[in-house]
Amino acid sequence: MKIEGERWRTLVSTVRLGRDEYRVVRPAQPVKHAPLYEACVGVESCVDKAAARMMAMAWAFAMRSPRTLVYLPLRQSAAEECVWSDGPFLDLVLLHHSLGFRLSKWKEVRARLRGGRPHTVTCQGFGPEPDYERLHWRDNRDVLRGEISGDTVFMVGSAPAFHSQGQEFRKLVENGPRFMHENPGEHCCAEITEDRRHWNWMHLIYCHEHRVHA
Repeated sequence: MKIEGERWRTLVSTVRLGRDEYRVVRPAQPVKHAPLYEACVGVESCVDKAAARMMAMAWAFAMRSPRTLVYLPLRQSAAEECVWSDGPFLDLVLLHHSLGFRLSKWKEVRARLRGGRPHTVTCQGFGPEPDYERLHWRDNRDVLRGEISGDTVFMVGSAPAFHSQGQEFRKLVENGPRFMHENPGEHCCAEITEDRRHWNWMHLIYCHEHRVHA
């Protein structure tokens, strides 16, 4: 399944804090089956087909939206289920470092979200794969950084950084369902690398179904 041309229903809000104004885009419908929690290294989630597709479209949109905070309220997706973890569960925000957004402001921005204007995004996908050799150059500044502040995971980077890591989402959405069908019980995932650590910082595991924590 390809995400190019797929439609993502969102809500667009503008929040003003003093002299600053922030554009926030979030899903129009509640996010299901994507509980995000802190793991041994970074963060982890177990996502089904619909959740993987939604997260991929959000990532592709964030890649092309340097003036927008892309907000995925994932904590609510764990309200009635728990996969491998007792929490605490986390939200996800994607943003460009050029926005200069102070993460400490996020809770205040989130608290002021009201309603929102319905908007449908047509996903443009991720384009061709990047020049991976260039990504390893010492002077490369197009890096992705992950931070956990309060109850939210922030992924901060440039368009090229989101582009390079977005290939993991593309592969998960396009290849995950078929791989799991042909290899039941095997591990299928997307591994997002946080530059400073040089290992997988966001680990998204493809799951057919979720189990309610007893």
